[in-house]
Amino acid sequence: MRRREFMSFVGGASALPFATMAAMGKVQTLGFLSDEGAGSHPFRSHRPVLDTLRKLGYVEGQNILVEYRNANGDVGKLPSFAAELAALPVDAIFAVGTPAARAAIAATKTVPIVFSRIGDPVAAGLVTSLARPDGNATGVTVFATDLAGRRLQVLKELVPELTTLAVLHEPKFLPGQLELKALTSIAQSINLQLHLVGIETIEALEAASGPLVKGSPQALFVGSSGWFEDNYQLAIDAASKAHLPALYVRREYPVAGGLVSYGIPYRDMYRTAAGYIDRILKGTNPRDLPVQNPVKMELVVNLKTAKALGLTIPDKLLAITDEVIE
Repeated sequence: MRRREFMSFVGGASALPFATMAAMGKVQTLGFLSDEGAGSHPFRSHRPVLDTLRKLGYVEGQNILVEYRNANGDVGKLPSFAAELAALPVDAIFAVGTPAARAAIAATKTVPIVFSRIGDPVAAGLVTSLARPDGNATGVTVFATDLAGRRLQVLKELVPELTTLAVLHEPKFLPGQLELKALTSIAQSINLQLHLVGIETIEALEAASGPLVKGSPQALFVGSSGWFEDNYQLAIDAASKAHLPALYVRREYPVAGGLVSYGIPYRDMYRTAAGYIDRILKGTNPRDLPVQNPVKMELVVNLKTAKALGLTIPDKLLAITDEVIE
């Protein structure tokens, strides 16, 4: 397999040779480093970022060249991919996910980096502070104060008798660890028992419905994980087979058949990150751009899935739902 993937997402047009683009005027190069795969997968970051950049005046194949390095879930490839981008060189790197951001920062201290889909960049060692990153990297996080508490509140509205909650999580995923720590703390304060099911392989995810029901939970929380997102249908199927009302962290899950999600709109996060890419390509220093936390949350409910579970969504919850899928 070739390590270099070059794809065009704009209007289906093929990319022009670099020399031809250079003749058109100033051409800038963006490195796109991701632990995601490529293509039309619903969780991918490519489309919202490139669509926003296009609205800001960047047209791939005309005034911007995008070098893609997609690890397809194999994070071990990211350090060498990051080194390749730094050596080209590129004018900026957009890094999706904590492993990609770490690899980019390790590869270069001079190329500006914009990261996204990061749980806590300070805890991850990506920046020294949110207000003033103090290095060559900045970006947008998925961290929001008391998000775990608000998600548990949604679950309590869905299942008032909730005393035991199954938690499907990826043990080695740093943002997931932070999320689980917050969940555990809040659960202890409200006498909610957590039944933890750690999953690290596709085979285990395919068979997860069995372990999930061993603790006799009344509901399921599917934790943050880029790996779960790569295999999102398996996570949804596990909840369905276990016949558990499940809460997910991203809208894409209920759109694909999950019950409910509560979290930040990732498409907005990627658009904000694209705005930072624009400012950096125009000369702004990353250290002058504070890391942004999300300000908006969205609640999405799939009524078809609720009906299949024999679950009635309370009017109180529907009244604050941002999107209802029927």
